[in-house]
Amino acid sequence: MTTRSAAPWLFWLAAALLFGYGHLTRVAPGGMVDALMRDFAVGAAMLGNISAMYWYAYSIFQIPGGFLLDRFGPGRIIAVSALLCTLGGLLFAYAPSVEVANAGRFITGAGGAALYACCVKIAHASFDSRRFALLGGITILIGMFGAALGQAPVAALIEIGGWRPVMFWVALAALPLGALVFLGHRKPAEAPAEAITSRALFGLMRDVARLKQYWVITLFAMMIAGPAISFPVWGIAFYMQVLGYPRPEAAIFTTLALLGWAAGSLSAGWLSGRLPRRRKVIAIIQAAMGLLGWSLFVAFPGLPEAVHYILMLLIGLSAGGIVVSFILIADICPPRAVGTATGISNTVVMLMSAAILLIMGFVLDLLWTGEIVDGVRIYSPFAFRTAYLIMPASSLVALMAALWIHEAPRAKKD
Repeated sequence: MTTRSAAPWLFWLAAALLFGYGHLTRVAPGGMVDALMRDFAVGAAMLGNISAMYWYAYSIFQIPGGFLLDRFGPGRIIAVSALLCTLGGLLFAYAPSVEVANAGRFITGAGGAALYACCVKIAHASFDSRRFALLGGITILIGMFGAALGQAPVAALIEIGGWRPVMFWVALAALPLGALVFLGHRKPAEAPAEAITSRALFGLMRDVARLKQYWVITLFAMMIAGPAISFPVWGIAFYMQVLGYPRPEAAIFTTLALLGWAAGSLSAGWLSGRLPRRRKVIAIIQAAMGLLGWSLFVAFPGLPEAVHYILMLLIGLSAGGIVVSFILIADICPPRAVGTATGISNTVVMLMSAAILLIMGFVLDLLWTGEIVDGVRIYSPFAFRTAYLIMPASSLVALMAALWIHEAPRAKKD
């Protein structure tokens, strides 16, 4: 492979690695729930809001990020994203109050907002249809490996050295990852002549918004991925408080769910490339898996440990359906608007994730019996099960949306 032919691969890989880093920072608070509750003297609702600040910013900057991506290209967006992730991470690591912690999480979320759209844009512009579908899955795979690192490994490090030093070094890690983009950005993924004006982008967004199927696919995406995205925040606390696992072992369950998501994303991307006319079937199967997994998790929390491992993998595999949704969106949207269309869809997905966190935190505090141990609120099994009812409900809606999807052929590239 020549340097010229390797450039798009290196460019995509740099964006994907930073995307994985963004997932690590997104889920890391799940491994420090008790420490954050203790240090900031907050309950479930307030803690859910601290975590959700990432998603607020992620959602707010999705559409502007998509515009900027389509206007200026991925290189500049990735570099700025790395700087924002570092700044927000340092602010969170040394936050003296809830307000400063919120600001740090918000800035970090803004930094991660356009990273997946950058990966999609690079892959869509540089590779053929089959490779595009596969790279969509691999991108999510890398993201889930990053999220997995933000669970059990980060939880173990926090147990040893505390959450502030760990998050300090995590913040600094964004800088070398962002610098990697310059290794592959020798040839722009798109020629400057293809850049379009903001007015044209608004027109494309309007055309995309009028597509009924776009919103059906987006509904599927938010309901298949929303529960899995928000799960790590309260998942470790559930296994610690309800089932009595220590922090490192509790984090293994959420890590397995994320690894299952990685496998589901890779397989969904590969199958979507191999079976372009069966993407709806893939979406239906993954939604059904999610409904089964979440229903068993909520209905039977006392299942054997081995069954919980299987359920986590099943839940993770189902969440890989979001890859199918982004591929379907790329199929129906004008090529120049792929970044914008992906950004809008991702905005709704992240808003759903934030809503789940807030609803769960509200329900947990509503059903809290008043028990506190070492400054940390302890919630009953009933409170957790009630809060988790939103998960199978979302999966049911995802299944219904998948049944409504109508596929459109995607033109092959030369």
